[in-house]
Amino acid sequence: LPIFSLDETRYPLAFVGCRDGILEMLKVPSEERTDAKLNNLTYIILGVVTAVAIKITDLSFIMSFGGATLGNALIYVYPALMFKSAVKNLGEDATKAQKMEVLLAMTFATVGVGMGIIGTKLSLAKL
Repeated sequence: LPIFSLDETRYPLAFVGCRDGILEMLKVPSEERTDAKLNNLTYIILGVVTAVAIKITDLSFIMSFGGATLGNALIYVYPALMFKSAVKNLGEDATKAQKMEVLLAMTFATVGVGMGIIGTKLSLAKL
């Protein structure tokens, strides 16, 4: 019973975040987010997720694709972009060493993107 209740309370929370994220990407104003539109978008998302789940029966693809894209972005790309932004915000206070380190961080980000592309191609080849 406790496991069931945890799953039942976590799923709607994650789904609402996904739905709201889609609405934000589509730039739908808050005033236009009526219950009917939210319900219709929920049906569409569930339909797409169900169609994908029917088509992809091997979860190793999902894991390898997620690792290739999101894993590399989280490990290599996002930290480099955050560091670059932090040094940029320092303006004239940034040292020469920090500016050089930005170049190194962006090099690592580029390598990460390359590894992500390779991993994505390998995971897509498994389909």
